[in-house]
Amino acid sequence: MFNRQAHFGFDWGEFITGVALIVAAIVMLRNPGATILTLTFIFAIVAIIRGIATLAGFSKLREYTGKKSWLSLLAGLLDLGLGIVFLFNLVTAAMTLSYLFAAWFLIDAIANLFNVGHLRRAGIGWVILDLLLDLFTVVVGVLLLMQPVVAAVGMVSLLAIAFVLLGLTAIITAIARRQL
Repeated sequence: MFNRQAHFGFDWGEFITGVALIVAAIVMLRNPGATILTLTFIFAIVAIIRGIATLAGFSKLREYTGKKSWLSLLAGLLDLGLGIVFLFNLVTAAMTLSYLFAAWFLIDAIANLFNVGHLRRAGIGWVILDLLLDLFTVVVGVLLLMQPVVAAVGMVSLLAIAFVLLGLTAIITAIARRQL
């Protein structure tokens, strides 16, 4: 009675999710302009949230890092400002999206590199992981600056490929769960 396991069965929710992701990928590839505008809108919202979160945590960060925290304050203000500008001027923002992504990535990563020391209390592993991720983000930012048009087209293509892969994975999971 207590060891009874339920049969999972075909997972329709996972299957529908997979199909929806693949359909979204096709729509994205057929309408890259609309996709860029949508990404711009999402970027604006994320930048506003990131800016607010950075500013909200600034005083606590300043307690741990001292004067080095000014760069995070600057990054938070920049995030908030860019988000608001993007939100009210999507078309212009979409045209400069690659450059702004590059600047955003570079400023945030450099600010994080200056303030990584506060993670020492959590353990050296966290410091090393944060350093590696921030250095990788700097490299991505530099690459975006070097090839902005390729980066804009690539963003849509890579996002569509990711949606297809996630969709296929969801469909396979739905089918495999029939046997659970």
